[in-house]
Amino acid sequence: MTRIPSVEIHPYAHALAHTAHIKDLETFEHGNRMKEACRLFGGWLGLSGEETEKLAVAALLHDVGKSTLPDEILFKPGRLDADEYRRMTEHTTSGHDLLRDLGHPWLDEAAAVALSHHERFDGSGYPQGLQGLMIPQQARIIAIADVYDALRADRPYKPGLSHDDAVRLILRGDDRTMPVHFDPALLAAFERGREEVRQVYAVVRAA
Repeated sequence: MTRIPSVEIHPYAHALAHTAHIKDLETFEHGNRMKEACRLFGGWLGLSGEETEKLAVAALLHDVGKSTLPDEILFKPGRLDADEYRRMTEHTTSGHDLLRDLGHPWLDEAAAVALSHHERFDGSGYPQGLQGLMIPQQARIIAIADVYDALRADRPYKPGLSHDDAVRLILRGDDRTMPVHFDPALLAAFERGREEVRQVYAVVRAA
């Protein structure tokens, strides 16, 4: 197996993400925005520089499995039906399969995150129904950043929310997203750092 030198992991991950999302640049930009949000989490949690950068790489690559989806699902201008949704959920296992065994331990961790970033703290997520601290910490962090960014983004079937409305929905919940879906300690860090999130999101969107 070819090993990727550690100094080359960031450009390699960037190129891998860009190639995977060449048809879907919004998903690529979604990963870029999440990468910066997750660096905030690294600082809030006192992670080392290396652990924070591992998290950033995992955030950039978390959705690479979507590259295996057919265009009629990936670009459907409306909500997915039950069968389409089931197919969409398979991007977690596809992403894991694409990233594992690429020759770098950071990408092994990113593979685990690709598999588990839709798990929920209360056990209601997919694909394995993991609960609580069984979910890798990186995936628990990325779950919050993922929902925040999805809420802020414009979609063919919905306008993006403001920062305040997105934060309010994550912290209070609605019929689809509930606070129990997230690690409560990480949710508290997100609430404390909400203004930093606003600032980073604005900078990345403007870049």
